[in-house]
Amino acid sequence: MFRALIKTIRSHLSQNKTYAAINIGGLAIGIGCSLVIFKIIAYESGFDSYHTNYENVYRLIIEYQDPIEGIKYQEGQVHPLGEAIRNDFPGIDAVMTFYAAKGQISIENSNGDIQKYQENTGLVYAEPNIFKVFDFNFLAGNPSKALINKGSIVITSSLAQKYFNLSALEVGEAMNRFLIINNKSTFQVNGIISDPPKNTDLPFKIIANYQDQVASNDYFGSGTDWNEYSSYTNCYILLPSQHSAATFDNQLVGFYQKYHKKETNHEQKYVLQPLSELHSGLCNNYSKRQVPDKSLLILGIIGLFLIIIASINFVNLSAVQATKRFKEIGIRKIHGESKRQSIIQFLVESVFIAYVAAFIGLFFAHYLFILLEDVLGYRFNLDLLINPTTLIYLTLLATTIGLLSGLYPSMIIARMNSKVALKNSFVVKNSSASISLRGILVIIQFTISLGLIISTLVMNKQLNYFLNKDLGFNKEAILLASLPDSNKDKLHILKAKLLKYPEIEMVSFGTRSPLADWKVSNAINYHTIEENRYFGNLKNVDEDYLKLFGLELIAGENLSSIKNNGDAVVNRKITKLLGFEQAYEALGEKFKYGRELEFTIVGVVEDFHARSLQKEMENVIFSNYAFNINEMAIKINPTILNLNGYQEIVKKVQTEWDEVFPIDILNYNFFDEKIASLYKEEKNTSILIQLFAIIAILIGSLGLFGLISYTIGQKTKEIGIRKVNGAKVSDILIQLNKDFMIYFATAFIIACPIAYYTMDKWLQNFAYKTELSWWLFALAGGIAMVISLLTVSTQTYSAARKNPVDAFRYE
Repeated sequence: MFRALIKTIRSHLSQNKTYAAINIGGLAIGIGCSLVIFKIIAYESGFDSYHTNYENVYRLIIEYQDPIEGIKYQEGQVHPLGEAIRNDFPGIDAVMTFYAAKGQISIENSNGDIQKYQENTGLVYAEPNIFKVFDFNFLAGNPSKALINKGSIVITSSLAQKYFNLSALEVGEAMNRFLIINNKSTFQVNGIISDPPKNTDLPFKIIANYQDQVASNDYFGSGTDWNEYSSYTNCYILLPSQHSAATFDNQLVGFYQKYHKKETNHEQKYVLQPLSELHSGLCNNYSKRQVPDKSLLILGIIGLFLIIIASINFVNLSAVQATKRFKEIGIRKIHGESKRQSIIQFLVESVFIAYVAAFIGLFFAHYLFILLEDVLGYRFNLDLLINPTTLIYLTLLATTIGLLSGLYPSMIIARMNSKVALKNSFVVKNSSASISLRGILVIIQFTISLGLIISTLVMNKQLNYFLNKDLGFNKEAILLASLPDSNKDKLHILKAKLLKYPEIEMVSFGTRSPLADWKVSNAINYHTIEENRYFGNLKNVDEDYLKLFGLELIAGENLSSIKNNGDAVVNRKITKLLGFEQAYEALGEKFKYGRELEFTIVGVVEDFHARSLQKEMENVIFSNYAFNINEMAIKINPTILNLNGYQEIVKKVQTEWDEVFPIDILNYNFFDEKIASLYKEEKNTSILIQLFAIIAILIGSLGLFGLISYTIGQKTKEIGIRKVNGAKVSDILIQLNKDFMIYFATAFIIACPIAYYTMDKWLQNFAYKTELSWWLFALAGGIAMVISLLTVSTQTYSAARKNPVDAFRYE
């Protein structure tokens, strides 16, 4: 029986090659896209799930009330927090980690030469019980003893191979070897671990003893200051299974009050953040790459939409093919085939076609994996045998699509009378109902396609807004370089050497650029505002900083070259915060900053964006203190840059750098590229939506092509009669296209409010956003309508131009 069924299916498909190709092709594309989206969601939602204690590990964060933005969360903690947790809550493992944003590693080789490596990620200082809380696969060394002593360090297998010129099988020979971090501290390798998997937000490659972080953190001191916060200092807690997270959250209220001054904690408290939320949650993570649950939900909905569009094609074209097989089914019914057997046959055929489509969809998914590698930042493989989840998903998806898509045509067959079928009159009798249902399905397709096109246009408009908005400072042709912690007294020598080149207009030293991901933040106190409620971003800079970055001085004067005199230039927002309507009124006023500093306002700059446009503007203070000078900014002559290119200029900067700082690596980037990287996730999301919108239109167009072919076939005689009676080609085109244009107009009316609501909600995630202009919806409608008209009209025009005699011969 099965062989006969396969033979029937093969015969049916071979007789209807066009419909088979459209049906299987559209479904294969939809299933392939769905598989890609499934893999993305599974990957992004599975970060760090490989840890044994995944369900019981939490990060301790601070919940506080921001006077402008409402409830906010802070991941940075004070250094003694971990020890206090362990002391006050016996049986609970807590580990403090300090993640250094970057570090220079120096290795002395056998010849006595120093090899230098710049590691911009993966360097972390942690307490010894990190290996009890998290899983690390030790290839050499003892995890219980690896970090007990100061000066100990654990590195990954790949770094052991790179640093000490070893093979993968020889990494154990790196044990007890030495390396130097930031030219400050020497460490002995006391453990070798496997490289962390890609799907982790704890990408630790170099783990040193927590007490040794002075090699990267000048403010660590003895590690006992309860007022010294760092966003890189985090506290992780392993709760025993018998402990409730909610109960422990309640206990943390009293714990917070015990160790912090009550006058500053009335709106602050510790809360637990599950490890599962580190990748999508409330605060920054070490990888600085987060994918909110909403984004995954949107992606999942898009995957569902693509499957729906492909399934609608399947249903419509299967129903069309079912009406062509009435005589075949009628003959089988006369020969004793039951209604149940007919339904089963159609369902089996439908599932078989879905399986064929799923098989072809694998190749399409493989191609998409390659295409999206740069967008996603990682490469997927099918891994059907290694990872059975993919195969299970594909099997369930194909079976479900096949059964649901075959249900409607099988119901048509079930209702059919064998005598009516032999007369082939069933089509006429029920055509209106069939067309009505098919019309509804086509409207759904149009609605989804329009929604995706509108979303793509809005996201692109928002991204362009981010990249082109005036940030209040100059970002072009500026090279930024990290400064070494030592030998700051040589900075003036480097500056003089660089300024001798005509390609370099200015050089400035400061804490960070105007817009940066690292900052110093402390409370601003003044008699007109509530104490310890408003915070300021402090940037220590030199006298050339404001001019180099093009910050507009609207009152007072610039900072002088005299250091540490307490002068400050503030942004306009601070003067408004202090209660001054005019910027110049704030000149000469003093305010306190943090616990020790007091500033006198000597100048005011126009407001600018000190962080990404996703967030509100900050209170910014520029002072001329000599501490926290961490970055060099080089303004390049744009004319010379265009002529010679940046590589030649970088070579000259490198030459002078090596003379002044021979043991330090020049670690640099360009300011405009750094700003663009802040919106990488938005850009990638937009690319994904755009790609899937194009695919949705392609699938929908395939379905339209099949449906219009069928419609023209049904109306061949009608077209011939109309032409004989004097109808023009344009009249016939209008008549044939009319129904589809009605479907399109209905879909447009439905899609616009849905897309408006969805995109409005999405834009609310950004402090600064573009407008939902009416022309976006009109443009989306125009694009979809043109594509639909081209798809439909290519066939209707050909049918309308045919000789009427051919139509009668056809009948």
